[in-house]
Amino acid sequence: MATSAMLRHTALASSTGTAVPSSRSLAAPAASQRLALRSTHLGNAKVFSAPAQVLSRSSLRLAATQVVAIKDPSSQDNLKRAVAKKAVELVKSGMVVGLGTGSTSSMAIEELGNLIKANKLKDIVGVATSYQSKVLARQFGVKTVDLNDVNHIDIAFDGADEVDAGMNLIKGGGAAHTMEKVVDSIAKECVILIDETKVVKSLGLSFPLPVEVLPFALAPVLRALAALGGQPEIRTALRKDGPVITDLGNMVVDVRFPEGVTDPAALETKINMIPGVIENGLFINVANKVLVGTKDGEETSVVEFAEFVASMKSSEEVSA
Repeated sequence: MATSAMLRHTALASSTGTAVPSSRSLAAPAASQRLALRSTHLGNAKVFSAPAQVLSRSSLRLAATQVVAIKDPSSQDNLKRAVAKKAVELVKSGMVVGLGTGSTSSMAIEELGNLIKANKLKDIVGVATSYQSKVLARQFGVKTVDLNDVNHIDIAFDGADEVDAGMNLIKGGGAAHTMEKVVDSIAKECVILIDETKVVKSLGLSFPLPVEVLPFALAPVLRALAALGGQPEIRTALRKDGPVITDLGNMVVDVRFPEGVTDPAALETKINMIPGVIENGLFINVANKVLVGTKDGEETSVVEFAEFVASMKSSEEVSA
């Protein structure tokens, strides 16, 4: 089902334990792609920045723990577009639709707008999870309202940074996971849109776990996250000096777990119990459906998650 030509392997460092990627992971934040392991201190908490590890395609087949990177970004965009088009087929006229944040969700908003402009859908109302999704909705002709103005959400579309075999998610690469979790949890049906590179055996080994934090509580939260075995790093902005500030006015801490997230449900609860934490990017029992964009040679297809997992397990059995 997959093509090895789409993937890059990783060169791992020697006895230092530092992973040296041979390519930059599309999933990892820029601050985490330095070749040297960097650490700083804030209060009594040590804050680490470790480079992401990117493994081969065979690892993706649910035998591995890392997200893989696609050589050609346009191939990944094609998969995202295919998933977005498939997703909006689930929308019926008169629905209230949750609009996620991120590249795949943006394509879904565009495709939804295309159906509205073509008069194939009527009386659609969107609930945006970020300023970005609200601006895109306006651009593509999707009417939006505030969450407080509706008493239900029929369906929500959202992306994910990682998805494990239990359909648990890590989200928050776009720093909108707090609002996304509210909207996705309320929706009668939450549909997650991903390409095949986002499927992993264990969460948190490649993509860090985002945590939204009240600014004045930053230092104690960092210490508490370190006490849970995490390696926290304050997320910094790319085109401005200083930290990323969310739409809600808070800061984001990206937390790496060297052994991965072994118990996602328990960790979600523990982190959210830390005073000063607003929300973290673990989404447990939120997704009702996951659509996966896959590529086999030149053929692009969209399948449901159970079918994708079954095909990967079958491929592993054949290769064994």
